Amino acid sequence: MMSQGHYSASIFLDMYSLDTPLQINEDIDRQFLKLHEKLMFMADEALKNAEEDKILNEETKNDILENERKRIARELHDSVSQQLFAASMMLSAVNQQVEDIPESLANQLKMVEETINASQTEMRALLLHLRPVQLDGKSLKQGIENLLKELTSKIDVEIHYEIEKTTMPIIMEDHFFRIVQELLSNVLRHAKAKVLEVYLTQNKNMIQLRVNDDGVGFNVNDQKSGSYGLHNIKERIEGMGGSVNVVSLPDFGTRIEINVPLILGE
Repeated sequence: MMSQGHYSASIFLDMYSLDTPLQINEDIDRQFLKLHEKLMFMADEALKNAEEDKILNEETKNDILENERKRIARELHDSVSQQLFAASMMLSAVNQQVEDIPESLANQLKMVEETINASQTEMRALLLHLRPVQLDGKSLKQGIENLLKELTSKIDVEIHYEIEKTTMPIIMEDHFFRIVQELLSNVLRHAKAKVLEVYLTQNKNMIQLRVNDDGVGFNVNDQKSGSYGLHNIKERIEGMGGSVNVVSLPDFGTRIEINVPLILGE
């Protein structure tokens, strides 16, 4: 029984009773019980260590992922983003100074400048997506407003927003913050919008988030064109018992409305 790991078998429990006859002799029985206790202790410690390792591995994995996101974002911002900005400034200066050049060359220079500008927009969207998910002590209102103010200073899009102070569990705030990040990233990368509107309101026990843009839009029935992160967003919202409504028309823009019921304890 011991060799097979059945440490809780009745034969061992009986040996601890003073009324149980000796199995072999007093010395051997005593050593046998010590060995049994040691194996029981080791088995218990192994189980505890396995559980601790599992918890530690999850925490470590999350820490590694978060640190890697920060590292990639920092490197992209400090290298690629800065280089794109420098290239854009130099090319803009060249286009303003060069005169009497063939039209074909002028068109090529303009295309290069547009490509660099598009790459800068893509980079900003990527950096936005790589931002930390957590609010780090800020309220949801503060987090979203800071995000929108930062974008206003960096992109050529007219941004209107009204963010109300909301009352919800911290984990829900983190989910909403991540959803706003993903929606803004989608607008930057795909919409080609000139105007962006973001509204967050709380009506009694309902949280509503609306994001509107006047961009190129897409066919909502086309799963490929409408899958710009919306699948992940819908999963997040459905996990909170909410709903996502998407209205979009090609060349007329997109409206995304998210409603989540808020259940607070008394």
